[in-house]
Amino acid sequence: KPLLAGDPHIRFAVPSVWYEAQLSAPDFDLYGYHQALVPFAFLGNNRDFGWSLTMFQNDDLDLIAEKTNPANPNQVWYHGQWVDMTRSDQQIAVKGEAPVTLTLRQSPHGPIINDVLGATAGNTPIAMWWGFLETKNPILEGFYQLNRADTLSKARTAATFIQAPGLNLVWANAKGDIGWWAAAQLPKRPAGVNPAFILDGSTSQADKNGFYPFSANPQEENPARGFIVSANFQPLSPAGIEIPGYYNLADRGQQLDRQLSDASVKWNLKNSQALQLGTATGYAQRVLKPLLPVLREVVTDPGERKLVEQLAQWKGDYPLDSTAATLFNQFLYSLTEATMRDKLGDSFFDAMLTTRVIDAALPRMAASPDSPWWDNRSTARTETRADTVKVAWQASIAHLKATLGDDPGQWRWGVAHTLTHEHPLGRQKPLDWLLNVGPFAAPGGHEVPNNLSAKLGNAPWPVSYGPSTRRLIDFAEPSHGLTINPVGQSGVPFDKHYRDQAESYIEGDYDKPHMDENEIQLNTRSTLRLVPAG
Repeated sequence: KPLLAGDPHIRFAVPSVWYEAQLSAPDFDLYGYHQALVPFAFLGNNRDFGWSLTMFQNDDLDLIAEKTNPANPNQVWYHGQWVDMTRSDQQIAVKGEAPVTLTLRQSPHGPIINDVLGATAGNTPIAMWWGFLETKNPILEGFYQLNRADTLSKARTAATFIQAPGLNLVWANAKGDIGWWAAAQLPKRPAGVNPAFILDGSTSQADKNGFYPFSANPQEENPARGFIVSANFQPLSPAGIEIPGYYNLADRGQQLDRQLSDASVKWNLKNSQALQLGTATGYAQRVLKPLLPVLREVVTDPGERKLVEQLAQWKGDYPLDSTAATLFNQFLYSLTEATMRDKLGDSFFDAMLTTRVIDAALPRMAASPDSPWWDNRSTARTETRADTVKVAWQASIAHLKATLGDDPGQWRWGVAHTLTHEHPLGRQKPLDWLLNVGPFAAPGGHEVPNNLSAKLGNAPWPVSYGPSTRRLIDFAEPSHGLTINPVGQSGVPFDKHYRDQAESYIEGDYDKPHMDENEIQLNTRSTLRLVPAG
């Protein structure tokens, strides 16, 4: 029977992202994961079928530079003629102060975003074309159907109603079927257009010729290899079309694929837990391999040379007691800062660190001894790769000693990498002590299966996002799956369920939800019964 595993990555928060509830009626039964004000489950399962989600991360948004009329700045050149932009005033009430009025402009390509981005946006009007604003996007209809989709055909149909933002829908049923659909409407752009750049609105490159049919979307149903992995990496279209996007590195998916391809393993709930909680990929080795000879050349201190050899022997995993993980993470940031801050400036450098472009850039740069990034433009000389690697190494060692102590044996990953679940009011002291949950020493890291991810920067590293729930359902025994909430089921401070799952979550434990009526009765602790008046 199929085994379904899911752990969608979302920014951590208190109250938790998901509220778990089993809804039962004469013709409906589903153990679901819900969000406020949404009448259907976004994740769910019963005895017959279940599904999970990840973000598709397809690029369905274009930024378009408009050409304005010198005689009338409220007109833009569109399809061979000057066209007026529309304007509307939006008033925002502010307590104790005069209302704030925002003037919103819109061109034929979409809303002008300069007005909200401020001075960094420049003077040329930049329009935002977004697929979300161009489709009917009946996403609630899609999830209504998905809550009832017990066959491949029903699940596929439900996926067609999810148009923006794009979602990877992974589904299985007790009859033995498995499926994956990249659910989105993919825009048809002119040939040669790269939506990663700002497009010229006075030409045809910003035009859209509708959307591709759903059959062109990446998807699989009952593949011969017997398993499906969806880990936010670049998917391929069966129609061969290009699907630009903001995809994660392939390393996490490749790690899972290697493990699932082992024909000697019979997968069950126990070893699937280990799969979800894995803390290693090949990314670190990809970065370090070309740099280790350089480090052996430029590092002369005997104690530090031992640290270089620790990195050489390191398997790229992030358990709590690893010191190599801490050293690598710090070196990765110091290397990034030494090569890029002087060229980008502080504001653009900080902005880049929030994107995934740096993940792909660092292995390429490390492997390129002639990359122009190695030179520091702030100096008169031309630095080599060895020069800049030495600077980055020295900065790493100095920072770790100043932050975690002189003894490298104390640079444990669990000390430097921690998770605190932050309540919106917990940003204000002393409410942080009352409302926040944590900190906890956190295993895993950025782009490993246990994707407890922190922003690239100097140590220490507070985790910002990760698995918003972990779920495992074996359809040989679907009533006895496993689940865990990062914090607790209750969002009410001081309630006994406010934080009662937090320690189990970070330690890699799971809870057993009860679905069968007799088990529910045996494990019921309290009941709320709502009775109509009169």
